[in-house]
Formats: sequence, C-alpha cells, structure tokens
Amino acid sequence: MAVNLSRRGFLQGLGASTLVLSTPSFVARAAAAVSDLAGLPIPDYSAWQDIYQTQWSWDKIAKGTHLINCWYQSHCAWDVYVKDGLVYREEQTAKYPQTNSDVPDFNPRGCQKGCAFSNRMYDATRVIHPLKRVGERGEGKWKRVSWDEALTDIADRYIDVTVNEGSDRTIWDIGPGMDLATSSAAVFRFSKFTRSVLLDMNTEIGDGHRGALETLGKISGERSADDFFYSDLILIWGSNPIYTQIPNAHFYTEARYNGTKIITISPDYNASATKSDLWVPVKPGTDAALAMGIARWLVEHDKIDRAFMAEQTDMPLLVRADTGKFLTEADMQASGSIHGFYLYDGATKRLMPAPRKNLNLGELQPDLEAITTVTVRDGSEVSVSTVFSLLKDSLQLYTLAHVSKVCGTGEKMIELMAQSVSNSKAMTNITSSSLNKYFHGNLIERAMILVFALTGNMGRHGAGYSAFPFLTPDGFEPFTLIPDMHSLEQFALQAHGMVEEKVAEGMTEEMALYDLTKLVFTTNSPFPQATCATLFWAVHGGVKDLHDNNWTPFLTKPMSDYVLDAVNSGDQPLLPPVGKTPRIIFHFVSNSLRRVRGGDILKEKLWPQLDLSVVLDMRMNTTAQHADYFLPCAAWYERNSFKWVTPLSPFLTATTAATEPLGSAKPDWEIILLLSKAIQKRAKERGIGTVKSPHGEDIALDKLYDHMSMNGAFGEKDEEKVAAAILQLSSNVGDITWEELKETGFARFTKPGGDSASLGNMTDFKEGETLVPHTHHVEKKVPWPTYTRRMQFYIDQDRYLEMGEALPRHKDAPKIGGNHPFMLTGGHPRESIHSTWRDNPLMLQLTRGEPYILICPLDAAGKGVEDGDLLRVFNDVGEFHVKAKLSPSLQPGQLLIYHAWEDYQFKKGTMRNVTPSPINPVELVGNTGTHLDPRFATGQPSTFDRDARVDVEKIEA
Repeated sequence: MAVNLSRRGFLQGLGASTLVLSTPSFVARAAAAVSDLAGLPIPDYSAWQDIYQTQWSWDKIAKGTHLINCWYQSHCAWDVYVKDGLVYREEQTAKYPQTNSDVPDFNPRGCQKGCAFSNRMYDATRVIHPLKRVGERGEGKWKRVSWDEALTDIADRYIDVTVNEGSDRTIWDIGPGMDLATSSAAVFRFSKFTRSVLLDMNTEIGDGHRGALETLGKISGERSADDFFYSDLILIWGSNPIYTQIPNAHFYTEARYNGTKIITISPDYNASATKSDLWVPVKPGTDAALAMGIARWLVEHDKIDRAFMAEQTDMPLLVRADTGKFLTEADMQASGSIHGFYLYDGATKRLMPAPRKNLNLGELQPDLEAITTVTVRDGSEVSVSTVFSLLKDSLQLYTLAHVSKVCGTGEKMIELMAQSVSNSKAMTNITSSSLNKYFHGNLIERAMILVFALTGNMGRHGAGYSAFPFLTPDGFEPFTLIPDMHSLEQFALQAHGMVEEKVAEGMTEEMALYDLTKLVFTTNSPFPQATCATLFWAVHGGVKDLHDNNWTPFLTKPMSDYVLDAVNSGDQPLLPPVGKTPRIIFHFVSNSLRRVRGGDILKEKLWPQLDLSVVLDMRMNTTAQHADYFLPCAAWYERNSFKWVTPLSPFLTATTAATEPLGSAKPDWEIILLLSKAIQKRAKERGIGTVKSPHGEDIALDKLYDHMSMNGAFGEKDEEKVAAAILQLSSNVGDITWEELKETGFARFTKPGGDSASLGNMTDFKEGETLVPHTHHVEKKVPWPTYTRRMQFYIDQDRYLEMGEALPRHKDAPKIGGNHPFMLTGGHPRESIHSTWRDNPLMLQLTRGEPYILICPLDAAGKGVEDGDLLRVFNDVGEFHVKAKLSPSLQPGQLLIYHAWEDYQFKKGTMRNVTPSPINPVELVGNTGTHLDPRFATGQPSTFDRDARVDVEKIEA
C-alpha cells in the first residue's frame, strides 16, 4: 500500500524551513520543520513486506548524474526512480559497453555519495525559495522574497557598480558545480557580454599540476581505466584511489589478478596501500628525493631507454656553462632564432640543429653525454654540456643513504622499488592532485615524470605518466562565444583561421589552441574575461598579508613583494587591478569561504568592501551564511544538462529533469537568463544603454538579455534546447542527439575534439581499444608543446636558475606556519566530495559524525592525548579545535585531517586558520613567450596547505 504523502504536503513542510534561518541552529530548526510531516495520515501496512515492496514500484525512471567536480571518479550514470512526483532512490546504470574481451567493463559506476543524493536533495539544508539577508552577514537571519524582488534589486545594484566603478568589479566565483554545459554556458556568456570577471579556480584548489606543465607543456593526458589491465606496474604515488576513485578502483584491484604489480608510495598506510603488493612509506613532502634516488639508481645501473630520451626529451640539448641557458641559433648567428636549439651528433661529431617540426631524428645520433666547446657569434669559446650530463652530475647527491635519510625510507626498500621500475615493461601511475598541494609539488612531479622518461614509459598501452584527466564536448566553447546561432559558421572560420595562422608560424595545432586560451586573460578578446583565483584571494582577499614571514628563508624579498611584482608587471593576470576593490561576487555553486586556504581573513578584509554577495546553490553552506542573497538552484535531478568527464571513463553523461524543482528553485541557466532580463529591463527604465568597460569594450546593458538569449533563440526556459545545441555543435561525441542521450544516459566519446584541454590527450580513439594518452607524440612524433618541443627537464628561465630549480631536485619544505613539530597533511574524504555531502546525516554515520584529526599513537602518548580528546591545533597564524582520532597508520610527526568540513561543524575555527598558503615564486613566472605563461586552468600560482606546521595540546571539551 502506497504511503499517503502528497508532494504538495512534503514541499510545504520543506518550504517552512526557508522563511527564517538562524545559524548555528539552522539545521536543527529546519529539521524540526520537516518533522511536521509526522502529522500526516499513517499508512495501513499489514506486514513488513508491504513496506519493503513499495520501493520496487515507481512512476518513471529518469537518467541522472551528479554535476560536481568529483574529478578522477567523475561522471557516473544513474537510473533515478520517481514516485508521486518525488525522487525516492537512485540506482547505478550498468549498461556500459566492454571495450574488448581482454579488459573489464566499466559496470557499475557509482559510490555511496551518489547513492545518497536523493536524500541530500530533500534534507534540511536545501533552500527552495529566494532569500534576502535581514541581519548582519553571518548572523543567519533571512526573509523569503520573490524572484522578481531579488533579481530587480540585484540588477539595480549591478548596474550601479558597472556604471560607476567598472565592469571588472563584478566577479563570478565559479565552484566545483561547473558542468561545461547548460549551467556554465550561462555564466560564461554573461562574462563575455558584460566583461565581468570569472575566477579561474583550477590552480587555487591545487589542481594545477605545475610540474607537468613545466615538463610536458600541458597538464592534460590520461588513459581509460581499462587500459590499466595492460600495465605490469601501477604506481599509486601521492593518491588514495580506494577512497577517492571508488568507481575506478575495481580496475586497479582486478589488474592484480591479471599479474599487475601495485606499489603505493605514501606517508600513511592508507586504504590503497592495503590493496598493494608493496607500500613504500615516505615522510610528507619528500617524494622528489625518492624519485631522484630511483633515477640515480636507473642511470647508475644503465636501466634507461636512451633512444626514447634522445628523441622525446631535452636530454641531448646543449646548455651553456657561462649563462646556464640553452645554446640557441641566436647565440650562433646574427639572424638566429631564440627557439632553435642544438644537439651534438655522435655520428658526425658535429653540432647540429635539433629537429623542431617533428621529433623524428632521421640520421641523427645525439650524444646524450656530450661536453664540448663551441664558438659563438661574438667569437668567444663557450663550454656546453647536454642536459643529460648536467642531470647525471645532479643525481650524484641522491645515494640510497642520502635518500633514506631524507625520506625516512629504508635503503633496501628504495632499491626494491627501483628494481621494480627497471623490470617493468609497461609502468603507469594513478593520478591525483594531492602532491600539487605541497609548496615544492612542482619539483615532486617533475622528478616523478623523470622516472617515466628515463625508462621510456610514455605513450604506450599500459605505460605513461598521467597528470590531469579531462575530456569534454567541444561544442561548449562555440556556443559560449557566438552572439547568435547564425554566426556559428563565421565563428568556426574565425577560430580555424586563428589556429591556422599560428600553425603557419610553426606551432602544432595543440600549441595553437593552448596559445588561444591565454586570451581569457586578455582584454578586448572574444573570450570571457578571467583572472587567477589564487591571486584574487591573495591580493583582494588579503591572504597575501599572511605570507610575509621567515618560513621561506631562501627568498630574497618578502613573499607579498613577489606577488605584487608579478601582478603589477603583468606577468600574472589580476582583475580588477590592484587598488580597485571588487564590489559584487556571485558564488556560482562555490563555497569559497570554506575552501580558500587562509580564507578566514576574507571575512575581515574583503567582505566588508562588497556591496553585494550572491550565492547560487541548492543548499545552505558556509559561504551562503555570509551572503546577501540566496538564489536557489534546481538539484541535479531537477534539471537537464550533461557533464565534462575524464578519459578514465570516456563517456559523456547526462542528467535529466526527473521531477520539477522543489518550491521555486530554478535551473542555473534560467536564473542567469532571468538576471540578464532584469538588468536589461532596469537599464532601459533608467535610460542606460551601452557603457564602456575599463578597457574600452562596449557593454550593451539595454540589450544584455537579447545577447544572452541569442535574440530569443534560447530563452530562460530553454535549458534542454541549450543542451541539444551544445551537443549538436560537438564533434567528439559522434552523432548522438540530446533526445537519444536522455534515453541512454551516456555516450562514448569518439575523439578528443577541438577543446584545448581535451586535445592534450593527443591520441586517437580507436574502436575496440583502450585509450592511451600522448601517442601522437610518441608514435607520430608530434612535438610536445614546450618551448624546446620536447619533454623538458631543464628550465633555463631566470627565476628557475635563481631558485636552483633548472633541473628536477628535492627541496626541504618550508616551515609554513612556524617552527612547530607536526606537519599537517590532508586529502579528499571518502564520505564527501568537497563540502557537498560533508554534513549529510547518512555520510556522517560512516564516520564519527564531526570533524576529527588523525594522530599517531606515539605522538598522542607524548602529548597525553587519548582517542576522542578535544585538541587545540595551533601555529603562528591561528588555531582551531577538533577531536583526536588515534591512528597507527600515520607516521610520527604527521597529522592528517580530511577536508571539506563546514565551518559550523568545528568546535572553534577551522583548519584554514593554520594554512596561510604562501605562493611559490617560480609559479609567478609569466610573460616569457613560452609554455610557462599563464593560460586558462594552468600556468598560474597554486595554493599549498600540505606543508603547514602546527602543534597540538589537549583542552577541555
């Protein structure tokens, strides 16, 4: 017998919770409002079987996925079950095809967070009507307002700021809910037509993979998860995929049954280490030393692939001893290019230009260990050495004894790992972004890639280093950029012409597309306006005020000076410029006050200067509690869109509107189109037409909705039409239509496509074969997108030479936060992705239900701490209070707190209070004309929290 509970009654119960929300009692009060449902009629069940059987009846099944950046485990297809107008459960779709009979299929994909989303969308944190703040920011006092009232007020305040102070005073804080489909199209188009600023958050959240950029010229490149079955050695290095890649984990564990060996390298004995053949413990942040020690062993025992190194890397290129710079054509002849490099041909014993158009060496036989003298164009004699010769010299430091002392890893263990690497015929790694969050994470990644290059493990089935996995329909960019559908052909020709022009200048197509992505930081460009989120929070948010200290004694000036020099010189982008304060921030599914390292200072430095803080989200969170307006978004099962993916599971995945949005919540596309309509209406009523951006661009406020909607072709209710258009414009998902995608829920990608990040995979998608990144470089000899056009291990840029980082190396971590005994490490929790599920009751049941910090029992005993005690965690910049959890899996001197806890879940403070995240000066390099320059998603400074030093003391609860 069905439960006698109407959808209307359920919504009324939820709606009551949005009238007045008071923090910190918001969750309790909202839950009490929902509990009013207890007064509804009680169904007449005759037996427990009646209750059990009701879950197997439904009105319809829709296709759904979760539009959240769960990244490496991303994009799972779900069947969404609807009864009486409500989603009551979801189930994994198990219809993924098998690539071939040698490898496992992808079924089923999903995790416990996905299984709990139907609970999350109806729980007490959900907001379903627009709210306006009536108390002080953070006080938690709100009133319910109409959409018209909210949007009209926001529109007027937006117009005031744009007209009086400039378009770049309005910021779009883009969070992990970015889908690169219908929702993102609205935001990106708004930025394009208003010249408001998008925060590029990729490096700010620690996903920039700087070491891969420095070495490979890009960060993209990943295999499909079934390709791991062709590996004989998998390195789980700096990741914990049993926690963070639940849908992919079976590929790794099943590969062991196929004979694959798995080695986990991590400070703690984590869940992934338990599934490995060998666990190699390292002190936090010392991974570069371990990699360099392995590299020394490989070179010393001649277990290296010299042919691969000569062809694919910069190892044979010559470097001047006097300047530390590459020997270039400009050194040798008056009309020579600074981009022409030399090698020493062992066959002819002559200096020869290194090939640039492709990597094919032809008859050349580069001498990897050449050391000689050359006569440069001014007539002087200069000593030159190959990069490999310089590398061999630098490796002498990394003896087994030295590496063991640095890493805390036994010499025999290091040698055992080195032997495993040398014996491997197909070695790969499981990527994550954990190591990027160390101050010297770029050096760690460069050293890791060196191990792969020395052994030739790139661009083959089962073999290759993976950094940043990314794959998305390439119709998103044209839909975002074109003013109307009639101009699509014109745009295509223009874009093609821009690429062709750069190719004619000698770039590869990949290089040309990367070069174009720099235009998001360029004014008067056809692209949306973006800026580096790390620098935005550092300068405008005040985070840089935490950086000046003696934690990094190797610097020649205060850290804030490096930051301001980079910004003022234009080496790194920042909008609005220094001295011009942001006035409006739209938090687009972004919980920045929880996320930003050192972010507590934002409430002190930036928030008081904001005229308006608007949150677009579906649930109340830390940032929303300090907003002026909350605009409620439809949940993921209440909208139509699809999601960018990763090659690990190369299937475009859709979500469809299983039900109508709760209350008056709306899809993101509709909200932003309605905001555009309100701005256009108020601009006309106030007699305001076209205004100028600070850079002289025209902004037609009185035509904004017309431009956003392509003159009505895509209205606010046309979310499905937008999805269909983006799909139709995409070249890399075959000929599937939106209607077909709605039925199947997913479709396999057919090629990387024309999106710059997706093209970075540089491979062909072949029927019946697993995906392998970088085959175009290794098999087709297409140059790598670095300025030497090879995998580049030597960087002769001045800042790198100054910092002693021309070659990969280990550097001790700075004592960020002060000279304290513990290093605070972290990672993604198993029970949440970012903060989306962090306070969900079902997920809290899987842990202790509140924030906790892991501490080694030996350290706990020394501090008189027992399991469950309340600790004060502190350093030179702040403190927070949290419960202790004793864990023998941790090393002495290491603390670990999994991230994403909301501020209101702590006893006092948060872990952000002790993580000031100083910026590494080498990551501020720009304006070099090389692959090191900033572009969208990469080439910008990161934030670092893994090196924070703290102390602990037991306090009374």
